[in-house]
Amino acid sequence: MVPAPADTDEERRPTAILLVYTWDMVRAILVYFVAFAAFGGGTDVTGHTVKLSTAVQILLALSSAALGTTFLLTGMLLTRHSAWVRRAQITVLGMAVGIGLLTFAVVQVRGGFHVEELFGTLLLTFVDLLALFAMTGRRVAAWYRDPGPVPMYIGGLVAFWAAVSAAYLVIAATS
Repeated sequence: MVPAPADTDEERRPTAILLVYTWDMVRAILVYFVAFAAFGGGTDVTGHTVKLSTAVQILLALSSAALGTTFLLTGMLLTRHSAWVRRAQITVLGMAVGIGLLTFAVVQVRGGFHVEELFGTLLLTFVDLLALFAMTGRRVAAWYRDPGPVPMYIGGLVAFWAAVSAAYLVIAATS
């Protein structure tokens, strides 16, 4: 049977894209909670609470907000055919996995092992890796056919988040 002419490109959208879209929205909400938590005034370092200056709290909150905004923007644009959306999604998910695992390792080495943090980190990593796997599928890759560069605002948000995360990791590892 020949498909009806009413079948549009939107109806043949890979299901994996919609699942990754849903995960992006959930992940953005979770990251915004982390942004608000940055205003708690302190952080745990080697088993005791260290007060953070207001500037550091703002910087950490803005970094988390940049990540949340990146998830939100790329998630909203996943249903478009632009190839940059897929590249940005893969980059952000890959960086989130890497930075998340590295941060977890540094914090655990410096402050002692906490099993609840292990489970949370592993859960986020697992779902991020599933989303990464979905974005590299053949059918999904074929969906993103329109060429184009990643917009500077997305690159700027990712660069800011990565820079603050790297600075936090260095400080946490050396303090």
